[in-house]
Amino acid sequence: MMIDYLLIAMGIAIALIIGALVWLARVYLRLKRDYQVLANMVQGNTQDIAGLCSAALTVDSRVTSNDKQLSDLLTQLAERQQNDRHQQNDQSAHPYSGILHEVRSGASVNELMRNYGLSHDEAALLIRLHGSEN
Repeated sequence: MMIDYLLIAMGIAIALIIGALVWLARVYLRLKRDYQVLANMVQGNTQDIAGLCSAALTVDSRVTSNDKQLSDLLTQLAERQQNDRHQQNDQSAHPYSGILHEVRSGASVNELMRNYGLSHDEAALLIRLHGSEN
């Protein structure tokens, strides 16, 4: 009788061990499947990050190029504004300097009237006063 109980206890223990092994095998297979899914996700993320880094380098080079072009344009604009201010200062100091230059170069009364909006008398006076002596 004692042997019967012992055999029953051993049978129950063996059944429990087999049940635990089946459960552990199923958990192992589930973990293996989850690991494979996660490994694939990590690989996809790695490829995405590599693509993003490549795109970032391209964008960075474009931004650097555009920044240099903008800097050059701003420098040119500043130089032009400075030149324009100097020209305006020169012209405001001598409002007739352009006209006088043309008069000395031999411009006619009609040219002065057409180019500068002078009256006939003004143009003739300027030619008389500043024209080249022939």
